[in-house]
Amino acid sequence: METIFKQRIGFNGDLKEILKIICRDFNLGEFLNSEIILIGYEDLNFSLTTTNNKFFVKIYANFRTLDDCKRNTEIMVKALEAGVSIPKLYKSDQGYLHILKIGSSTLRMCVMDFIDGKDFFKSKAHITKRDQLFIANQASLINSINIKPKKVYDSWAITNFQLEFKKKSQYLDSDDLKLVEPLLEKFQNLEIETLPHCFVHGDIIRTNVIKDKDNNIWIVDFSVSNYYPRIQELAVLACDILFNKDNKEESEQNLKDALEEYQKTIRLTPREIESLPTYIKLAHAMHVLCATYEKKVRKNDSEENEYFLNIGKSGLRQMN
Repeated sequence: METIFKQRIGFNGDLKEILKIICRDFNLGEFLNSEIILIGYEDLNFSLTTTNNKFFVKIYANFRTLDDCKRNTEIMVKALEAGVSIPKLYKSDQGYLHILKIGSSTLRMCVMDFIDGKDFFKSKAHITKRDQLFIANQASLINSINIKPKKVYDSWAITNFQLEFKKKSQYLDSDDLKLVEPLLEKFQNLEIETLPHCFVHGDIIRTNVIKDKDNNIWIVDFSVSNYYPRIQELAVLACDILFNKDNKEESEQNLKDALEEYQKTIRLTPREIESLPTYIKLAHAMHVLCATYEKKVRKNDSEENEYFLNIGKSGLRQMN
């Protein structure tokens, strides 16, 4: 298992030695222990315990450029400044982004507070109405951040549905293809480029929302944030955080309540409200399309991938 994660960062040595260097360079205290965090598809994430505290370490995947890594840390700084509930970032003498050259590897990383709690996917905890409304408010704060970062391609993003359908639809089962294919025309009719755009986290899902031991909510992982249609944030929320696969009426009520909370900060246009149901269908379709590809082509049989595949199918059936 450790070998697979090392491949993400292009490193074959002793991970413990890297973490000891991180302790020194970020002045975190003496190394005690660490654990790889298994959730997530791309970067290598650790919990790191020192004599001072417990920290979260992200070592960026080696496919990310230096600009990608700088972009990610700068976005987190902006989110903190905007009052978004994200973990505190730590600085080394290089700043928030730290570059470590060790042997033939160049590792790029950042360090944050470790939140003493679990994400909603790992905990399987019920997401209460209070939680949902707080997350909707957080989404509105994020969408109010006045930045337009350089585009990063996200194969799971709703805006890339048409491109990803061409690449991956061949792997869909016939029943799933019947659910997904009709959305091609609806996608084209949305004229996405003309919808109001803003800065969007784009991945506020159960794996990226943590509840701590004091019941505080934290939003993490801005690695696929982009300048997108504003309703993309809400559509992603609606296909997971607000979604009840067993109760259509509850899913609809959750979305209605979240929209009311969100619009206390940002008022959506009539066209955005009209387009949102189709956008939510597309969000479910992206889960089916991409999770199927992960399963069949990349042989990803993780619980996380299976979860998103199943809720994508359930969502499309529920909305139809």
